[in-house]
Amino acid sequence: MLTNLWYVAEWSKTVKDKPVRAKMLGQNFVLFRDKSGKVNCLSDVCIHRGGSLSKGWTTKRDCVACPYHGWEFDAEGKVQFIPSRGEDSAIPERARIDAYPTEERYGMIWVFLGDLPEEERYPIPDFPEYDDKKNWRPVEVEYNWEGSVDRVVENGIDIAHTAFVHPGFGYPEMAEKNEILKVNRGEYWGSSDNVLYPPQLEGNFGLNKLFRADKAATYVTPAFYLPGHCVRLHIKVNSWMEMIIFDANTPIDENTTRSFAVQVRNFFKWPIFDGGAKKRTKRVFGEDGDIVSQLSPNYLPESLENEVSVEQDKFMGAWRMIRRKHIEEKGWKIDTKAMKPYEGEKVFTIPSPARRLNPHFKWALDTVPLIAPTRRAVAAPAEEPASTESV
Repeated sequence: MLTNLWYVAEWSKTVKDKPVRAKMLGQNFVLFRDKSGKVNCLSDVCIHRGGSLSKGWTTKRDCVACPYHGWEFDAEGKVQFIPSRGEDSAIPERARIDAYPTEERYGMIWVFLGDLPEEERYPIPDFPEYDDKKNWRPVEVEYNWEGSVDRVVENGIDIAHTAFVHPGFGYPEMAEKNEILKVNRGEYWGSSDNVLYPPQLEGNFGLNKLFRADKAATYVTPAFYLPGHCVRLHIKVNSWMEMIIFDANTPIDENTTRSFAVQVRNFFKWPIFDGGAKKRTKRVFGEDGDIVSQLSPNYLPESLENEVSVEQDKFMGAWRMIRRKHIEEKGWKIDTKAMKPYEGEKVFTIPSPARRLNPHFKWALDTVPLIAPTRRAVAAPAEEPASTESV
């Protein structure tokens, strides 16, 4: 699990007038809206006696109150009121918890979990079709995986498996005809162009069969992004029928992943077809989930020597390379093994931007331990841009 990235904490529609708990990177957080409607995110622990803020309430001070003793925390994680001390009493300097930047996009609440300053953060991935309601019809789907987020992302960009795992997308006998045309990658993203030969479309009262012939070529462009551990799958059924599945994959813990997915389509845009779109998308996630839950090991192998790869795996290789670079060069990976001896006895927190701005402040909670970088970053040659590279 990696820090210093944007992650989706919850659907926007879920957070209303009461605090909501969200679990990410193995830690608990509280989400609450202030009077302006902005969503705020704090560590879900009161540094007084360990109460869960998500079980509390919002107050007239635009704070979230702890249900144990009523301590009120503002959007910056600072205590603004201690009921037992009265209105005009001083607040202890250390009465503060971590607060995290938030944004709302695509019907989701995004939280930056790390201490990088704003100018150094990778951006939330673009999804312009979501706001283009004239040309695209969106539906929301959620899926919970029994699997690590790195495996979930790799599954989402792996085109070769469709011929065997998804009957609606491919024939096993056509596997060798499916082809990767091109792979591109940048500092924190990658994409590939592919051609598949799936079976006829079914559903929508038989109308779909009119739009894709049996074993006709379909062009598929999967992409991944480190921020949000997002997967974007763009499917061109024919010259005028397209759909995109954009999913943000949040690691709840090492072994559990929650996917927030939005499918948009430029055909059959009436609400009557939404149910079928959701059903098919959930079925695809379920087919993948059955496979991912049984993968060994649960996490991506640290070395390629433990697996045998072929040329059709080069796009997944790009994902592994970019992920490994941020572990080995930047040191963003949480050392979960180092925390296990303290389980149930000590609360950790993800370092927030305020910690970097206040290096001498004595925080009450320790941050999660990170695995130290094992190699130095190497600058790209001047004649080769670091932002795009073909494999």
